[in-house]
Amino acid sequence: MQAEFMQRRVAQGLVAALFASLLVVAGPAAPKAQAIPGWVNPCNLPGGKTVCDKVEDGAMWLAENTGALSVAENVSEVVDFATDPLGYMEQRLRSGTKSMFGAFGEKLTGKKPKKGKKE
Repeated sequence: MQAEFMQRRVAQGLVAALFASLLVVAGPAAPKAQAIPGWVNPCNLPGGKTVCDKVEDGAMWLAENTGALSVAENVSEVVDFATDPLGYMEQRLRSGTKSMFGAFGEKLTGKKPKKGKKE
């Protein structure tokens, strides 16, 4: 009796999961973004370009001098690892191997490795 009940519940769960996945796949697409007219942008107003340049310079100064850039990079790495752990590890191992062989090659030959590969 209890086994039949569990089979029914599992079947109901599978049907619900299938229905939810169909809604996601076949559901309505998100509306496309509309282009914002140029007159809405405050940087296009008279004197607005100067203000926008000052704001951009201030934002760059904050990012470079307050450590916000390193926090953003660390958060980006955490998100990258959380979404694809094996890909993240592969990328880290690949860059470590590349730098290790570059250092060994420099020590053995006395020449610095070439920066870019032309294919």
